[in-house]
Amino acid sequence: MNRTVWLLLMAGVGCYQQEAPRPIAAETREEPVRFASGDVTLAGTLILPGRGAPFPAVFLFHGSGPSERDLSTAHWFPQHGIAALAYDKRGVGESTGDFRSGPFMDLCDDGLAAAEYLKSRHEIDPHRIGVWGISQGGWLGPLAASRSKDISFVIAVSGPGVSPGEQMLVYYANELRDRGVSEKDVLDATALRRDVWTYLFTGKGYEEARGELERARQKPWFESVNSQQDGLFSPLKGPSDLNQSGILRFRREMTYDPLLALRALHVPALFLFGADDRLIPVQKSVDLIRSELTRSGYSDFTIRVCDHDDHGMYDPAGSLDPRYQQTMEDWLGAHLQRSKKAPK
Repeated sequence: MNRTVWLLLMAGVGCYQQEAPRPIAAETREEPVRFASGDVTLAGTLILPGRGAPFPAVFLFHGSGPSERDLSTAHWFPQHGIAALAYDKRGVGESTGDFRSGPFMDLCDDGLAAAEYLKSRHEIDPHRIGVWGISQGGWLGPLAASRSKDISFVIAVSGPGVSPGEQMLVYYANELRDRGVSEKDVLDATALRRDVWTYLFTGKGYEEARGELERARQKPWFESVNSQQDGLFSPLKGPSDLNQSGILRFRREMTYDPLLALRALHVPALFLFGADDRLIPVQKSVDLIRSELTRSGYSDFTIRVCDHDDHGMYDPAGSLDPRYQQTMEDWLGAHLQRSKKAPK
């Protein structure tokens, strides 16, 4: 599997630049900033409320792909007394580095660097720094919180409760359904993709996977699946080729288990989903997140599913759902007020 195919696989979890929900208040202040993450320099914008310092703050994790700083979402937070730091993903916009150089989990380090930068600002309350992340960022938010005591809350939007591999199976299956492929054929195609990926993940079952691919060429759904973007039906790599760097990155990404970070979650968390999201398994994600957090004995979490909304929390009319915004506002109001009493 070449690098292009590996990158395309992760493109299913889309990047959303959410529209500004309300006009920017005149009293907010924007400041261009730069901060280091290892040998990478990240460029962004810090937006501060007009008064009330020291402020709680949030940094924003991107979705997949080449995402610049999400200022439209960032501007929402200062309207509610919360500073926001949005930055260009490494290798995008004014940031150095290359987000393609490693698995997406490595981008967690950039978020932790953003939290460290926020701690250095006198306007920011260092005990009330949280993370907002959408899509791929919905995986990274809990991961960052599990790795740092500096993060005091998490908002995960459309963050799957399953591995990227499982998420992409759902994405490709729904794409076939949207093309008019029958449900039986969708299930057959999904089973084939799962078996081929299992071989790529484990290095076991090469002959079986190759045989399935050959038989699939006679199926009525073959051309539809063959035209999807993951390059599944290009010549299958043999076992001796599975140690190539592109395949190793693919394996690390696609088998990432988000439940491990949830087990280590120790801060208040809000999980938001759109019921009509076609990119991820919404109900399965909700069930897994609730089950994992309950089993670990942690109870300070909230899960909300907005009916009729898509992956970016947009309603059928194409507008950002006000229920999504209101849920965040209410949740933040309750939790930030409670956490204001004393540092941990």
